[in-house]
Formats: sequence, C-alpha cells, structure tokens
Amino acid sequence: MPSRCLFINPEDRDLKAKVLSLSKTPGICIFIDITGSTQMKSLGRLTEWVAKVHNCFANATAFLPSQFKPIKSIGDELMYYVEESGLSKSGYSPLQIYDGLWQLATESGSEFPDVKIGAAWCEDVYPITFFSGRCDYYGIDIDLTARLRGFAKSKQVVIDSRLYGQLRQHKCANDFKSFRQLVGPETVAPKGIPNPVIIYRAS
Repeated sequence: MPSRCLFINPEDRDLKAKVLSLSKTPGICIFIDITGSTQMKSLGRLTEWVAKVHNCFANATAFLPSQFKPIKSIGDELMYYVEESGLSKSGYSPLQIYDGLWQLATESGSEFPDVKIGAAWCEDVYPITFFSGRCDYYGIDIDLTARLRGFAKSKQVVIDSRLYGQLRQHKCANDFKSFRQLVGPETVAPKGIPNPVIIYRAS
C-alpha cells in the first residue's frame, strides 16, 4: 500500500510543519510512453488509436504485479511509483518489475503499440498530492525518470545505474534474458538534472 499522501491544502494551518516533517519515500518510478500515438491521431485513425492505447494500458497491468496500480495517465503515457516498503511486502523484487517492463517494451503483437520506458530507483521523492483523495509523488527523482524515458528508443527500456545496482544484487539476475539484454554504462545529461546520469538500456 502507498504511503499516506500529504494533501497540500493552503487552508491547513499546520501545512508548513507537515511539509517540513515529510520523509523521503524510496522506490521505483516508471514512465511508459506510447510511440507513434500522435501520428495515429493526426492521420485520423481514431478507432485504431483508442484500441491500441487500451491494449497498451491493459498489457501494462498484465506484465506488472496486480497490486501495483498506475498513479496516473498523462495522455498516452502511464506513470507508476512502487514504494520500497510496498515492494518488500509484495514479495516481488526490482528484477521481476524490470523483467515485466522489458516484456512490455518488446511485445511484438500487432494489436499493441510500440512503447518506450524509463525507470529509475528513486530516493529523493515525497508522497504529496494537490488533489484531495488522490495519491501522487513529487521530487527530483521523478523528474529524472521522466527525462530517462526521453532517452529510450521505441521498444526499449532505459534504467538508471541505481536501479541497475538493485537488479545486480540478485544471484539469479543472469538467468533473466531481460537482464542479459542490458547494454551500458552510458553517461547522459538530462535537461534540468544537475549532474550527469549513468544509464543502461535494453531492447
């Protein structure tokens, strides 16, 4: 279960103290972006676009453990945040999460659109929301993950070195084809991120 999100309510007299007492919430951030979606819409292929977006979102829930739900959809993109504490309780490992993402990215069925995925192990993230009753996450590592998605090509997953380190911890990592497909390290300079970032990519 996600942490209780702090609702940013300007009418709350204790809001400043609550913000200052927030603890960082480590975990895995994921952005799944459909490629070619704008072209499908611009060509007037509305029914094809709607069907493929639906199939992509359904596929994401199939390849990722059912207890991890998308935080939100942003047009033709899904955002997930899997808290470290929730991951531990679920019995799933970062390696299994990554393997599901790789399977989603490399799906070859014609009924599914191509996607590109950015994922990162996050440490500087806070569970806050600006809309009552919803949970969301903000922090520099969320921004970093969104930037990593931009470095991915179609049918590719890009991860940061911290997530790669989490995957390598598992003795069975090399038993996973998805892990063996990772290529790197590669240093990139994401816009707005103060320091260069080391990434790995797999297709």
